Formats: sequence, structure tokens, C-alpha cells
Amino acid sequence: MKIFSDTKIYVTCPGNSRTGGPELLHQLCSLLLQYGLNAQMFYTSGNHDNPVHEVYDKYHLPYVWKVEDHPHNVLIFYEVVGDLYYKYNRVQKIFWWLSVDNYLVSVSNTFAQFTQKALTKSLPKFFFFQETEKDTEHWVQSEYARQFVLLNGVHEKNIYVVEDYISQAFLSQAANVNLEQKEDIVVFNPKKGLNVTRRLMKLAPEIDWVPIENMTPEQVQQTLAKAKVYIDFGNHPGKDRIPREAAISGCVVITGKRGAARNDVDVNIPDEFKFEETEKALYEVLIKICKVFENFLSEYDKQKAYREKILDDKRRFESQVVEVCSLKATEKINAVAFWQGYSSETLNLLENWAKTNLPFVPKFVVDDDLSKGQNLELEFVTRRNNHNFLDVPSKGGDGNGGIELPFISADDAKFLYAEGRIKKFIMMNPEKAEIESLVKKIKPSVDDVLLMYSDIEKYSSTIPKMR
Repeated sequence: MKIFSDTKIYVTCPGNSRTGGPELLHQLCSLLLQYGLNAQMFYTSGNHDNPVHEVYDKYHLPYVWKVEDHPHNVLIFYEVVGDLYYKYNRVQKIFWWLSVDNYLVSVSNTFAQFTQKALTKSLPKFFFFQETEKDTEHWVQSEYARQFVLLNGVHEKNIYVVEDYISQAFLSQAANVNLEQKEDIVVFNPKKGLNVTRRLMKLAPEIDWVPIENMTPEQVQQTLAKAKVYIDFGNHPGKDRIPREAAISGCVVITGKRGAARNDVDVNIPDEFKFEETEKALYEVLIKICKVFENFLSEYDKQKAYREKILDDKRRFESQVVEVCSLKATEKINAVAFWQGYSSETLNLLENWAKTNLPFVPKFVVDDDLSKGQNLELEFVTRRNNHNFLDVPSKGGDGNGGIELPFISADDAKFLYAEGRIKKFIMMNPEKAEIESLVKKIKPSVDDVLLMYSDIEKYSSTIPKMR
């Protein structure tokens, strides 16, 4: 990837979709924005009025429906939309392998569809490996995907490992799990390897089997926090999230040997926790489950390396993106959010921002009311893409060099702070209660709160000891 001063990076994503893949795509776009790059989501489907799934709305990412096909721009697309490879001729293209199996299914469906029509129309050209695409850059989310693209002729010099990570909010909650209160419960995902799970359930109906279905993210986390075991005999098309969420929630993970679970890089648990799907092996799985129930802490300790790697996922992901995009850690912007919401003081500060020498970049305004779509016909408040923005022109009103900030809720501010999109919070002439509300809600580092006063060139980053 070559990045120029005018480069636009498009991260392809299905609209209104909530799975591990779309979450990773939003994570990437969010990280690129942290480095000041002009990144945006490019939705290929979904509701045109609002293609953002409600779970990912908290990322506050810009999005588009069209790509500017220019050689300075970059299009990152995942395996299922390989047909986009041939739709754009000039843009730099990156093929990101999030799921090998989904690609194979999509190829199979493409052939089946046109075979059914008796090939009355010519086949569309979808991505497959051939000489003309030899210089295409490939990112792989898993070792499983890396092996697959190597096997299919991609040169190793064009393959880059770019993984993913569990959200910081999930990790924070999981850190509070009490292992002493774990129960003899086996959790499973009914969308993954259900045929094997049903056979296990039939052999041992006395075990408490709990499916993850029709649950909110909070309920999933609570369920995993209670259980001692999580099983997954699915196809593991990449580094699946739920097994990692289960492990970090204190579950002992037991898997089959399909896909990414077969290697010891993607699912680096001892081999004694991985089983074939033979009839004999099913009994061995049940014996292992009972052993975990009886000796939970000792069995739990055997998967320490797996949990440690998961905890390091975010750092590793950022390092991988920095390397593949030829970025520098020092290029990360110091993004700030205005905690006190819409006010004349906020407007005045923003209008004069360009005249200051503060090493921070304004990015958000925290205002619960305006974040919910209540446009009160306030000055400089506009609405687009289902969000309210504060659009402040430069001093003098020429409309050039102005500042555009989305209004976000306090909950979203907490999430963005944990993710690294917000580095500091600004408060103008704060009252004690306002400082207390920030400290209680966000729990920021002392150095990450900027107390500013009427003379904007004088500020302090010291929070009174109110904790």
C-alpha cells in the first residue's frame, strides 16, 4: 500500500450486518483514523438511509456508497466480495482474508447459480489466483488463511498478517470474572458444529448444555462468565471471536480440528483439548469435560498461553497495521473530545482553535441530547448520515479550514477512549460537578483531562483529587 497526501482508504463492509468480520472491518477503519488517515467504510449492502448496524454505531465512522477509482486511493475488500476486484481498475486493491471458508462457499454458490441458469450468460469474473494478479497485496487474519493463499500461488512477499482483537469493553468486564464461582456448565454456539454438539448432548443429557442464542452481548458475557467449558466443533474459518471471548471469560475451550483450530498458531491450546469427530472421540470429549468440572483450576491453567495471546491481540493488531501501512507510532494524532457539550465556550474555543499552538486535534463533542438526534436548530449544528455534527467555520466566516465534530454520547466517549480514538478530554472553566461526572463516567488517567480557562493558551492537566 502506498499512501499519498490525498489518499482515501475505503474499507469494504456489508451494511447492517453484525458478525466477527464486520466488527474487524470497523476496528481497522477506526485505527486508521487514529493515525490521521482519510479512512471510511464502504458499505456494499444494507439500508441506504442507515447501513450502520446499531452495535457499530459507537465507532462513529464516516461511510460512503461509492469509491473514487484513483491510483492514490486504496480499496480493502474481504473475501466474499472478490468480484469488486474487477470493478475498479485504477485504485490500489488489498484482499483481506477474514474467512477462507466463506470465500469457498461464495465461489461454490457462484458456480451453482450460473450452472442452474444453464450458462445462458457469461460468468462474471470473480477473484481467483492467476498471473495477472500476482502483485495484489493480501492480508490474512489467521495462519489458516496464510497457508491457504500460499497454497494457491500467492507469493509470500505479498502476504501480510493483519489479525484482530477482542473489544476493550469486553476485556474490562472479563477481568472481573470470579473463577471460584464458576459452574458446571458447557456453553456452545448452535451455529457452529451443532451436529457434533447434538451427539454429545444425547450421550450426556445430565450435563447442563447452554446455547448462545437470542442473547445480547451483555448476556453472552454473563453466560461465559458462569460456565467452566466452551466447546466449538465448527469449521473455524479464521480466528473466531467467541472461543477467544470464552477463554478470556475464564472458560476452558474445547474444539474440533477443522480449519484454523487444526494449527497451534490460531488456537494455541494444548492438543489434549482438540478432538476429531469420530464416535470414539466423542466419549473422550465427555471425559475431558468431566475432568474440567472436577479439576477446573488445573485444567484452566493449561490454557494460559492462549489467554495471554488474546490479551495481546490489540497491541499486535495495531503493530501489524502500522507496519503494513508504513506508518510511525509518532504519527498518531492527539484527538480530544469536549466533555461539556454544546456551549458558547465550546464554539468560541473552536473558532479560535487554529490560532492556538496546542498539540491536540478536536474530534468529538460529548452531548447526550444532541447525540440522540435531537437537532434543536442550534447555530452550527447540522445533521447528516443519521448523526448531528458541530460545523464551525474558521474565524472570519470564509468557510475554509473549519472544524467538523460529531456529537457523541458519554457511553460512546467511554468506548472511544478505551479504543484509543480519544486521547484527552477538554473542559472549559469547569465546575466541580462537571469534573466529577467525567471522572465517574470515563475513569480517565489524570493526564488525559485538560482543564482550560478563558485564556485558552493557559491550561492545566491536573484533576483535583476527587476520586
